Amino acid sequence: MAVLNLFLYSGSACSQVTENDPLVLGTFKITKVVDGDTFKFENLDGSSRLLGIDTEETFKTDDAAKKTEEISANWDEYYKFEKGDNKMPVKTNSPLGYEAMIWAQEYLKDVENARLELEDENRSLDIFGRHLVYMFIQKDGKEINYNVESVRQGYSPYFNKYGNSKKYHSEFLEAQNYARENKLGIWDPAKKHYPDYEERIEWWNKRAEQLEAFEKKYAENEIYFNLSDESDFKRLSENVGKEIIVFGNISDILTKKFPYLLRIPRTKEETFELVVFEDNADLLTEMDIDSKKEYYTYIKGTLGVYKGKYQIELKTPDQIWIE
Repeated sequence: MAVLNLFLYSGSACSQVTENDPLVLGTFKITKVVDGDTFKFENLDGSSRLLGIDTEETFKTDDAAKKTEEISANWDEYYKFEKGDNKMPVKTNSPLGYEAMIWAQEYLKDVENARLELEDENRSLDIFGRHLVYMFIQKDGKEINYNVESVRQGYSPYFNKYGNSKKYHSEFLEAQNYARENKLGIWDPAKKHYPDYEERIEWWNKRAEQLEAFEKKYAENEIYFNLSDESDFKRLSENVGKEIIVFGNISDILTKKFPYLLRIPRTKEETFELVVFEDNADLLTEMDIDSKKEYYTYIKGTLGVYKGKYQIELKTPDQIWIE
């Protein structure tokens, strides 16, 4: 597949960072391009997920090229089938996802080392234990923010589903505008990619606005807890038995047996549970919980602990809301 001519980005935000910065994870040798937004590095455990981008999924087997050709032949029907009855856009393997992986491999083939930066100290890992980083590389004597360059080349939208970039928000927006105006990658109507980026971006922007609103209104309020924030999660231990308000994204709704459980994950091991007992079996319908699942919610109640899991029992619809 053809590789686009590269617009090399070297902004002032990059040059201000030094290895002594506490948010610089270090400089590492790139050992594997897993896909367009996930990499492995020497002397760094596990994988690293790049912040601010979300390239489309791709097959990772030896016959990835062949499988990509097969879904490409009937791409519209394939995506429609994969989406099924989901009300929101879905992630699935795509021709553009495969192209993004090939582009990353080609773009980085002469790059040995990369400097990795964290966004902040309270969210350095995702729920799968992957390092959340910005990746900076040297090409042609210039330092390049690979995350931003991926957006500029159209291999990813600006991915702010988990919040706007605290460091490079304006650079991501500029890069996305450039890609859209030049119809690159996901913005090229002739390419086979997810068909619903306008809907995705509207959804992600609303979530990003929710996070910013929480920070402005409640970050200093001791009874509010952002469950994705490591320091807030640690504070829960001091508040067992007290009425609190937690803020998080419900990921799993388990209703096969009582009590029903609604889970808000921080990591694979650490989850916060909302509990619904049989006496309140109709509560999830009253709360219209499906409509709340895709956004950040506020939950009020008395904090308890059961089998090592923090939890709040839901008894009334007004305990959970969206702002």
